[in-house]
Amino acid sequence: MTEYDYEEWVASIRRKAEQLRIVFLQLGHSNEPARRALTSTLTESKEISEYLQSEEPPARRLIVIDGLESLAGPAARGQFGPLRERVFAEVEAGGHVILLSRAPRIAFPRVVGSSLLDDASFAHAPTVPVGGHAHWPTCAVDEVAPAEALCRALAELGPELCAALDRVIYENLITGEVALSLLSAREVEALDASGITRRTKDSRAWNFPKHLAPLKSALDDVLAGELDAPQQLFDVSAGLWRIERTIRREIRKRAKSAWSTSWRQQCLNGDLPSKVLERATEAAYLGATSIKQLRDPLEWLSLGELLQLKDRSEIGDLGMTAALWRQFSAQIMPIRNRLAHMRTLRPEDAAEVIKWRQVIEVRIGAR
Repeated sequence: MTEYDYEEWVASIRRKAEQLRIVFLQLGHSNEPARRALTSTLTESKEISEYLQSEEPPARRLIVIDGLESLAGPAARGQFGPLRERVFAEVEAGGHVILLSRAPRIAFPRVVGSSLLDDASFAHAPTVPVGGHAHWPTCAVDEVAPAEALCRALAELGPELCAALDRVIYENLITGEVALSLLSAREVEALDASGITRRTKDSRAWNFPKHLAPLKSALDDVLAGELDAPQQLFDVSAGLWRIERTIRREIRKRAKSAWSTSWRQQCLNGDLPSKVLERATEAAYLGATSIKQLRDPLEWLSLGELLQLKDRSEIGDLGMTAALWRQFSAQIMPIRNRLAHMRTLRPEDAAEVIKWRQVIEVRIGAR
């Protein structure tokens, strides 16, 4: 395979850009020869940083803006506004723009209002040969080791999409077309462009052997090496903080109402008093010999243990039905556990936490 094999594909990208004005093209490590063919053929190409700093006026031209993946992090969120203004100025001047990115559209932060990436038309990367990542153009032409190429391709997809693959492949133990059917359209779009999946006549297929062994191995390494905090970390942690402290405050109020000054000793049941005293004396209350010496024993309970106190008649359901509490536990406890163990958060986690924070505040009270 040579770069000249991409002549027809490059021409199709040019036609699409000229027809639709703005196109987004995800082209990552699996297809390095195609990237070279595109940027060398369409000679008007600039890195995103250079383009944003340039004072060159908009013109009637076809331009490739490369390196868009640099805007995928939260620190670059404010740069989408200036980029959108410049790109639309190019269009108004009769220009055509190709937004070239190693990261997929799903990896970029959500933008309030009109989003440049949503307004842009999606252009397809060239289809990689069937037979696994060892046949990717990057491996076949540039002789990159297949395992290295696969890890880099997964890293380009971003931690949220890797977490989605982790959920489907590992947690749900599903492979084949069924696994792909559980992913969103944007997630599958990203996998197609990266060469991990391919479009078939009727649906999608993995570009790997039946049990996805190479993909699983690379996913292990990529997820284990992810050190940066997820974009939604603040929303999730702040929401869980508010939820748990609201529940604890209401339980404390009811416990004090039921048992007055002896609430510390009487609100906990079963083996919780001994567990709480042990935890507290190991971490902070070094000289405590009784649970009544703790300022607030409820602070030493896990969320699951805290919720067990609802079974006591003196505490009760806190104003929420049993059905609501079951939904709360099923949806919030896994998120809290992911955060507690510093596991990768899922794309929907922030929305779930925000929803339940509002429910808890309405039902239990934000007083």
